[in-house]
Formats: sequence, structure tokens, C-alpha cells
Amino acid sequence: MRILCLDIGNSRVGVAISDPLKITAQPLMTIELKNKDLFDELDKIFHTYNIEKVVIGYPLSKLHPDLKDEKLKKIDEISSRIGSRYNVEIVKWDERFSTKAVERVMNEELNWKKKKKAIDKVAAVYILQGYLDFYNGN
Repeated sequence: MRILCLDIGNSRVGVAISDPLKITAQPLMTIELKNKDLFDELDKIFHTYNIEKVVIGYPLSKLHPDLKDEKLKKIDEISSRIGSRYNVEIVKWDERFSTKAVERVMNEELNWKKKKKAIDKVAAVYILQGYLDFYNGN
């Protein structure tokens, strides 16, 4: 059984997956929403891997943690659809600074186009690894 992680953006979704022991997170793919349907791609992932749980990056506001903007409402809707479609547990994990942290770490030599494609799936790895460390008591 594995844990899947989604970093949902407006135009792309970064996807990461745990190893079967749920110790490490690996990048899986970036789904370009203008070219592909999210649920068609998730169908393939769920068919290929034994997914027991989906961690979804949830960018809570520092100033108003109880206030939900349009992005959070969209993530809530997608989370609900994933939970019912695949019958899996959904965990919303605070990812406020994941993209910024990844941008700082990524190699400066990557051009912007390559960096843009990689950031989303690497951010998903960052989010999932944070969850796995918490899950495993590290």
C-alpha cells in the first residue's frame, strides 16, 4: 500500500508517491491540466499502484487560517471527488511554503521552463515527505 500526494495548482498538479514502506516520497509526474484530465490521469495511477491514502497540499493562510479562498474551495471539491471516486482516506496537509522551499533548493542552472515543470512534482515530494515524517514519528 502506498500514499499518493497531490499539489493542486491552477494549471498543473504535482504528483508524488511513497515507497511501499511509507518511508520516502518520490516524484511521479506533473499533470498539465490544459492538456489532460485530472481524473483520467488519477485513474491510471490508481490502476497501477495500490493507493491507500491521498495527501493533498492545503495552503492555509497564515493570517486567517479559518478563511477559505477560491483555491481552497477548489481543493476541497477535488478532495471530495477523489475520496468518493477511489474510496480512499484524504489528508489535507499544510503546504504553505512548499513551492518557495523547493524553488530555493532547485538548481539555478535549470531554465525557467524546465524548472516550472519540475517544481510542482518536487513540491508534492516535499509535502509528502513532511507528512511521512510526521506519520512515522520522525
